[in-house]
Amino acid sequence: MTTLHRRRRAAVPIVVALTLVLALLPASWLGWTADLADLVRIPVMPLAHVGTRLSGWVRPPMEPGDLPGEETERSAVAIAERDEYRQLYNQQRLRADELADQLRTLQGLPPTALRNPMPPLVLPMDITGINPSDPSSHVELKLMREARGRVVEGDLAVVGHDIVGRIARIGAIRVELRPIPNSETGLVRGAVMAAFPGANREPIPVLLKGDGRGALHGEVDARSGVVVGDLVVLDEPSWPAVGRGLVLGRVMAAAPMDEAPLRRALRVVPQRRARDQAWVIVLATGEGEQ
Repeated sequence: MTTLHRRRRAAVPIVVALTLVLALLPASWLGWTADLADLVRIPVMPLAHVGTRLSGWVRPPMEPGDLPGEETERSAVAIAERDEYRQLYNQQRLRADELADQLRTLQGLPPTALRNPMPPLVLPMDITGINPSDPSSHVELKLMREARGRVVEGDLAVVGHDIVGRIARIGAIRVELRPIPNSETGLVRGAVMAAFPGANREPIPVLLKGDGRGALHGEVDARSGVVVGDLVVLDEPSWPAVGRGLVLGRVMAAAPMDEAPLRRALRVVPQRRARDQAWVIVLATGEGEQ
C-alpha cells in the first residue's frame, strides 16, 4: 500500500504538467477533445432527453394549427405581441433612466449628508396629494417599507443642494411634506452668501418667513451689500444639523424699506419646488423600526 501511495503522489506532478502542456496547444490541435467530451456525455444523455420531454409536456410549443387561420388575424396577433414587447421595453427604459437620475442626485449630495450615520432615502411623490392652486401647500410622499421608522417629523427633504421642505406628518401609508415657503414653517434663520465665490464678503445673517405664496421674506442691513442673485443657505440651529449650509433659495428682490431706511427687504424664492419633482431625497434621522 505504501508503494502504491508513493506512485500516486509521483504521478500528480506529471498529470499537472501534461494538463498545462495541453492547455497551451493551439485549439486546432485539440479537435479530438470534442470526441472525448461526447463520450463523457453519453451517460447523462438519457436524463437530458427525459428533461426535454418533460419540459415539452409542461409547456408545449405553439403548433402551426394554434395560430389563426386568416392572414388578417395572424397580423393582428403579431401587432399585439409587438406592442406588448414595445411597452415592456419602454417601461424598462424609463425605469433605468429614473434610477440613473436618482444615482446622479445621490452622488451630488453634499458631504455632510453622505457622512450622516443614517443614509438618505428616496421617496416618490404622490401626485394625488398636490394642490395645484396653492404652490406652498403640503404635498404627500409615498411611505416605502424601508422608510418606516427611518423618517421622523422634522427631517429635511432635498433635491441636490436645495431644501424643498420638511416632514410635517407621518401616516400609515403617506408622508406629509411641508414646503419651506409655507406659512406654517415659521421663522427660519439663514445666511446670505455672495453669488460669486470670489466676492470678499462675510455671510449675512437673516431671518426668513414664508408668505404661503411660494417665497420667503426677510430684512438685512442696507449696507450689507446683498444683491439680487445671492444665495441663502440654512443656518437654523433647531433644524437637523445635516442640513446646515444647504440652499433655501435665491434672492430675487432687495428693495429699500420706507419705514426703515437703513434696512432692505429681501424676497427669496426656492430654486426647486417639491411639487415639480417625481421624487425627493429625505435626509432621514430615525434609526428604523425595532
